[in-house]
Parts: sequence; structure tokens; C-alpha cells
Amino acid sequence: MLTKITDNIYKKVVPLPNNPLRELNAYIIMGEKNLLIDTGFNRPECEEALRSAFDELGIDKTDLFITHLHSDHCGLITKFARETDTIYSGETDGELINFEAGNLYWRMLDDLFVKYGFPKADFGRNTDIHPGRKYCHDGRVNFTYVNEGDVLSYGGYNLEVVATPGHTPGHMCLYDAEHKIMFCGDHILGTITPNICIELSCDNPLKEYLDSLAKVDKLDVELLLSAHGTPVRDMHERIKELFNHHKDRLAEALYILGNEWKTSYTVARDMTWEIDCKNWDEFPAPQKWFATGEAISHLQYMYYSGKVLREEKNGVYYYKKA
Repeated sequence: MLTKITDNIYKKVVPLPNNPLRELNAYIIMGEKNLLIDTGFNRPECEEALRSAFDELGIDKTDLFITHLHSDHCGLITKFARETDTIYSGETDGELINFEAGNLYWRMLDDLFVKYGFPKADFGRNTDIHPGRKYCHDGRVNFTYVNEGDVLSYGGYNLEVVATPGHTPGHMCLYDAEHKIMFCGDHILGTITPNICIELSCDNPLKEYLDSLAKVDKLDVELLLSAHGTPVRDMHERIKELFNHHKDRLAEALYILGNEWKTSYTVARDMTWEIDCKNWDEFPAPQKWFATGEAISHLQYMYYSGKVLREEKNGVYYYKKA
């Protein structure tokens, strides 16, 4: 469905088949030049949905802004960007996007998760089942890198780039102060909490995420356009909820940890998750991956704040209360 949000801004709901997120909100700003914000996975269902929006709007070319490196946001870059189009991204995630198009990125990410306690897979590498790998873009992308404070002008909007690392190391938002609109990618979601996960270039992502939340809380935003779910009615209230959520998760992880040395995988197994499974054994493999990544981020946050200890044993990190 193509929906007009406000003057020159349209939302296209792009399906994400067989994925818990279900859909991506791609945004198109119409003007003398057009701007597409995020794309969907590199799979036919996503491409067909996005092309139908282009057909309905009567456009055949657009510049692109990619909020972050996850494949449900950048998988179709090479399918929609022409040589004459500009593809914007922050440098950190842009470099990772190009790196993840090859096998080395996924081997290194798999090794990183094993080091943080995720079991070695019996069937090969854990990232073989990762949706980000299965539906990644193909080919190197020639990005135009943007920095904090840069302004992109499209459709009567002056969109300031706001760096919001946390969900990924180089996540970016776009903010129009005059119209009080922010395109926030996965930084703030209304129906779910963004997954905060360890990455190759960041070992304390939760601290970065909470700092980024505090940063955007200072902005005057009346219309927050997120990449999944429905628009957030009150950004500042939602930020309070997210802070409280992570405060509770930190307390839960610390309680589970106790005074025994445990891996992040063991902690994740015993945490509470909103998923329709009777127990941890029934979790789909990709969801175990994301849950463990979330546990890692909370344990690392407490490690750097001195609340827990970390020790490496046989190449694997273990944690316990300080």
C-alpha cells in the first residue's frame, strides 16, 4: 500500500516474507529530485512492491538514503540506483555494507559471536541462516558519505543528518527542524524495541544506543517516521519507555548472571522474550542469534560500567557479577 504521509512524502509498506519484522516502511520524497529512504531485502517480493510504488507515483529514478547496514534496509540498492543517482550513507555503515557483500564479513561476524559465547553450528557457519546474509545486496555500492550536520534538500524539506549509532555502528537519521519531522530508521520503533547487538566495529553498542536516544530526545519532533510498524505518536514518551526497557533488561541479565561464570548464550537462554515458543529449544536459529546478540550488548554495557567481570576461557568470554 502506498500512503501519502504529508506534502511530497509517501510511505510504501514493503513485505519481508517469513521474517518476524513482517514489513519495512520505505519512504519516498517527491520533488525536482526524488529521494528513497531504505529499500527492503534483495528478494523479488520486496522489489516488486517497491517498483509498484514507483509506477504509481510515475517516477523511474531516485536518489537513495540508507539509514543503516541491515539488509532489510539496503538489500535493493543496486536494483534501484542508477549511475546518475546519488546513494547517501554514513561512512561507517557504508563501508560495512560493502564489506558484507562478501563472505569475509560473515565469517568474521560468526567468529565474533562464537567468541562471545554463541555455540559453533553443527551445519556449518551460523551466519548461513542469517536473513541479512541470504538477502544481501549484490555488488559494490558507490556511496556518497554524509556526516553529522550535513543537509539534504528534497521536496521542500531540508533534512539534517543526525548520527545515531547503537542499533548499528553508523546508524543515521534525517531531521527537518522546520517541519518537525524525523526519518529515524530503526533507531526508535513504536511496536517493538530495536535489536541492540554486537558488531565488528563496536563492542559496547548499548551505551552508544542510549547516548543516541538522549541526543534525539533534545530535538523538537512531532512526526517520527520509523522503518517498521506504525508512526510513533510521542517520540519523547517512547524514548522514556525504551530507557526503562533497557534498565529492566540490565537488571534481569544481572540477576540471571549471579555469581557464576556464564556465557552470553546461557544468559540469553534464561531471559524473557516475546516470541511464540514454549522454550529456548523451540526458538528458530536466527532468533537465538539475535537474542544472544542482545544479551551480549547488555553484558558488555555492565562490563564497561564495572558491574560485571569478564574472563576469556578457551577463546570464549564468560561473565559474572563483580
